[in-house]
Amino acid sequence: MAPETRHLMDEADIGSGEKSAGQRDVERDELALGQTNESPQPGRTLQSGTHLARILAVRQPDDTFEAQVYVRLTREPEIAETYIPAGMFPTEEEAWKAAQERAERAFRENEF
Repeated sequence: MAPETRHLMDEADIGSGEKSAGQRDVERDELALGQTNESPQPGRTLQSGTHLARILAVRQPDDTFEAQVYVRLTREPEIAETYIPAGMFPTEEEAWKAAQERAERAFRENEF
C-alpha cells in the first residue's frame, strides 16, 4: 500500500491545531478592527456581520483626495477584495467621510 500524501500542502490537517492561511487572515483582520494607519494594512477597517471594508483617503498629485473602499468576506484573503471607488474630494476629511458612507452602503446593498 502506497503512503498517504497530503493533497493540499497549504491547508491545515483537520484536528491538528494548525491554522490555514485563511484563518490567519481572519485573525489578523479581527485584530486590525478599529485601528487606523498603525495597522499592517493602510486605512481603516469596518465590519458588518461577516463582511469587512477597508477604507482609504489617498492623496493625489493635485492635492485632492480619492476615497477608496475595498470589501470582502471576513474568511476571504485580501486578494479577494472588491474595489469600490467613492469619488474625489478637496479635503482628506471629506474623503474619509465619503469612504465610510460608501462602505456602509456596500454593506446594506451587499455589493461584494
